[in-house]
Amino acid sequence: MNTNDAKEYLARREIPQLFESLLNGLMCSKPEDPVEYLESCLQKVKELGGCDKVKWDTFVSQEKKTLPPLNGGQSRRSFLRNVMPENSNFPYRRYDRLPPIHQFSIESDTDLSETAELIEEYEVFDPTRPRPKIILVIGGPGSGKGTQSLKIAERYGFQYISVGELLRKKIHSTSSNRKWSLIAKIITTGELAPQETTITEIKQKLMQIPDEEGIVIDGFPRDVAQALSFEDQICTPDLVVFLACANQRLKERLLKRAEQQGRPDDNLKATQRRLMNFKQNAAPLVKYFQEKGLIMTFDADRDEDEVFYDISEAVDSKLFPNKEAAAGSSDLDPSMMLDTGETIDTGSDYEDQGDDQLNVFGEDTMGGGPGSGKGTQCEKLVEKYGFTHLSTSELLRNELASESERSKLIRDIMERGNLVPSVSNSCFGGGGGADIWECC
Repeated sequence: MNTNDAKEYLARREIPQLFESLLNGLMCSKPEDPVEYLESCLQKVKELGGCDKVKWDTFVSQEKKTLPPLNGGQSRRSFLRNVMPENSNFPYRRYDRLPPIHQFSIESDTDLSETAELIEEYEVFDPTRPRPKIILVIGGPGSGKGTQSLKIAERYGFQYISVGELLRKKIHSTSSNRKWSLIAKIITTGELAPQETTITEIKQKLMQIPDEEGIVIDGFPRDVAQALSFEDQICTPDLVVFLACANQRLKERLLKRAEQQGRPDDNLKATQRRLMNFKQNAAPLVKYFQEKGLIMTFDADRDEDEVFYDISEAVDSKLFPNKEAAAGSSDLDPSMMLDTGETIDTGSDYEDQGDDQLNVFGEDTMGGGPGSGKGTQCEKLVEKYGFTHLSTSELLRNELASESERSKLIRDIMERGNLVPSVSNSCFGGGGGADIWECC
């Protein structure tokens, strides 16, 4: 048995509490035969049901139990000093205070606990100055949080913070630190890093960039508790971007990333655990932000440029007062949380309707909020009914690529964050017959 095992045994069996109680009884009773007295005390422990039933005053006789009041809010250690003789030769002087039981865990070890960092209550942002706009980007592992966060930061001139990268750099720079060595093991197994440690790192980073107009934080929060902690210690975010992606696609992307980047937390076991954590925590987290009107959900199971186009539209409308207000957060699609092969009952009977019940003539438009799946639904209509699919966003991108005079005008409008004026078939050469227009 090594030292740690011995310490764990003592703590688990309540041995320090037992010794303290026996010592208090000896000092108060002062028996002629201390061995016999201790034997009787141990017998009483058995009758009580074990060491966990013993209190510090279990063996203090009733007539001596009432003690004079303690001054200055002294602790139990003060009581021990009060009843101990001042004579330095007293044989039990060494029991003035019991040694602490150290355990190698962040929660109980003084060296590893959050209180050891002396986390202070302080303002992250200067209250006399405008606070930077805060965008949180969340989603499953492999959903493209880092990619989209960087694109947002680049487009709007915001500062980008990757919480995962913050922790990995800290682990690398403090490899000899016991606490961060343990956190490294936790992350490598796919578990979440300690909440307060993560919040502290974010706060310290934010205080280093006080003059930024906006900040994009990638990969935080991971659950509702972290969201509450962020709001309590930092601020309420201005916008939360949720990247919804099918579970099977997340697995494929993680395997590909593991081959290309070799991140320690992309090993197979950690990946499975991270996906499980995401599946358990995502729905409550998204619901929490939906109730606060802060979140917008985007289908990340698409080309990254298409995803970013929708995100940029949402950011334009949500964060800048001279733009139209955002249409509101879109609901989380529960199917995004399911493994391939799982089904969910939507309660819809559309599939039972015949073709004659879909009355479409000439041109129809498909609209919806950013990330609502307009493109996907248009493609399904085209496949089923043979219509022509005209995507206004795709047409605009093609026009911008042509470098024509009109493209320069459109680019100037978009860079100012304004909506492009309505277009018609004649602008881009519409198709004949029945057309489905996907509104961007």
